[in-house]
Amino acid sequence: MLFSNRCKDDIGFGQPGVPEDDRVTMDKLPWLLLPHDTQCESLKFYDLSRNKVHERNMPEVLLGGVSVEVSRGWLAIAKEGQYIRDTKYSSYLSFKPIPDTEIYLFNPLSGAIHQLPSLSTLAPYYYSFVTNCIFNMGGFNVAEFIGRVELSSADPSKSIIALRFNEFEANNCGNLALCRLGDKCWSIFPRETNRDIEFRDILFYNGDLCVLSQKIEHVETHIFKLTEDDEVRIKFIPVSNADRNPFLEIEHLRHDIDIIKHFLYEPYFVESVHGELLIILAHNVCYAYHDEDEERLDEDEEDLEEERFDEDDDDLESFYDEEDVKEDRGDFERFYDKVSGFSVYEVGPNAGMILRSVQSLSDQLIFLTSGGRSVSVPAENLPCGIQRNCIFFLENDNYFSEVSSDDQKREEVLLRRVSRESGICYLESGRIERLFPSFNRLLKCKVGWFTPSP
Repeated sequence: MLFSNRCKDDIGFGQPGVPEDDRVTMDKLPWLLLPHDTQCESLKFYDLSRNKVHERNMPEVLLGGVSVEVSRGWLAIAKEGQYIRDTKYSSYLSFKPIPDTEIYLFNPLSGAIHQLPSLSTLAPYYYSFVTNCIFNMGGFNVAEFIGRVELSSADPSKSIIALRFNEFEANNCGNLALCRLGDKCWSIFPRETNRDIEFRDILFYNGDLCVLSQKIEHVETHIFKLTEDDEVRIKFIPVSNADRNPFLEIEHLRHDIDIIKHFLYEPYFVESVHGELLIILAHNVCYAYHDEDEERLDEDEEDLEEERFDEDDDDLESFYDEEDVKEDRGDFERFYDKVSGFSVYEVGPNAGMILRSVQSLSDQLIFLTSGGRSVSVPAENLPCGIQRNCIFFLENDNYFSEVSSDDQKREEVLLRRVSRESGICYLESGRIERLFPSFNRLLKCKVGWFTPSP
């Protein structure tokens, strides 16, 4: 109701007089998969073109599951499986059984279902993540483990399926696994022990699996073999630093709030309507809340502007109370991240993968999400209220990292986050319209943009 009413009242999605039938047609605009949980027996999608909600029943085999990714007209449904005992990889809690997670690809229009290897085959990473979550955070949420699921083709039977998953470490770099339908287990990309390579967004483009990374300087290509005669080329692409400010800027909004600019940059891949590979960089500012009686920052604003993002400093630690990391208190996080704008880059077709800045998306719209494959659509014959040259964005992250330390040790922990924003960015003016409120609620699913393709 909130999604539907806000869309209708604030920007007038849909055109009057559209018949209220439920026929499946190829829509110009993607559908928005709405939030749901394990008790839901159906999935609901908001249709931007018609300003209505479509409902699709969940097959019996998927009941109890939730959607954790959207890619090429398919949903990745995660469902708790049998409890298993880990006696090999976990150093603690190994005596306790942990839930396995079954993964399915589900087409809500055709009803087709394909089962993928379970997450327990991602050893030791899955075991470590689950046991650490149970031990440190009181529970496990599979939506926090799965980063992205990407299909190389809209036909799963001909597709390579890539999975980017997270590790429990606060500043985790993620990891990558691949499979095909019928495989019994995931094939994990071999990490180099002497390198801290990073996996951010992933996208199949022109037959290659492209991986965004912020910890490399040049394009790197790796050949990964699933079997002796089945291989995929993985291309690691560095995120552009052209529009990044390496310095923190801090403004004192009032006595208990500071605004930290250039705090976070979130990169996304998008394939444009013309076939170019685009990198979208989301800029975030951070609102840091602290008590009056807490220790203030030791450096003044001028000194802080010279602090580089990658230095090991503990200035921000004074914004936190040690008790805030306790999940059972339910305190509002001291960090509130807010999207402040976007930059768009085109990846060049040559071997150097040179990036150039894109100033306008005049002939297309971009639908951006961390809950699946982001999409671009032509800005032609748009429904009433939809403007061209815009980015529609959705956030799904349930947690963020915090670094705390004392004289004896330095520790990284995970905290639940409250600031999951959704809205529209008008690139020409830079204005951001936030459609839905941010709320302190743990999401078991991920919302994303679903492209109807029966």
